[in-house]
Amino acid sequence: ALVNDPDIVFLDEPTTGLDPRARRDVWHAIAGLKRQGKTVFLTTHYMEEAEFLADTITIIHRGKIVAQGSLDELLQQYGGKSTLLIKGCDTERVTAALSISGYTQIRSSNGDVSVKLTKKESVIDILFHLREKDIYYREVDIKHSDLEDVFLNLTGARLREEET
Repeated sequence: ALVNDPDIVFLDEPTTGLDPRARRDVWHAIAGLKRQGKTVFLTTHYMEEAEFLADTITIIHRGKIVAQGSLDELLQQYGGKSTLLIKGCDTERVTAALSISGYTQIRSSNGDVSVKLTKKESVIDILFHLREKDIYYREVDIKHSDLEDVFLNLTGARLREEET
């Protein structure tokens, strides 16, 4: 398809069924086309693929465009809040301490607690508050929104549900 050196390339699910290494090789080939100034239209169900390759992303749900923009624009507009993950802790004590402090979006399971963040500095506030209460944990992590979160927020559907 690329033998005649086209200016516009259409790729429909080019990495479906490939192993991770082959998928990355295809991604780098597509990125090479972009560097050559080619316009690439790519359809994919792999959100990571769109994040890596696309300058402009269009999300289509049930045949209709529901959002379009750069990754940063979509994340800012539809991405939702970041989440603080507190791992290896006494979930009851952590949940109680944070509830008393006014945090309302708290979930716990299997020794881990997740808290939706309302502002960046709240991570320090939360960890300091737990330390003051002598509540310890194994590790913490912050999960920022990604394109899959945007998709779920816009459509309310998981990707596998879309295929059925």
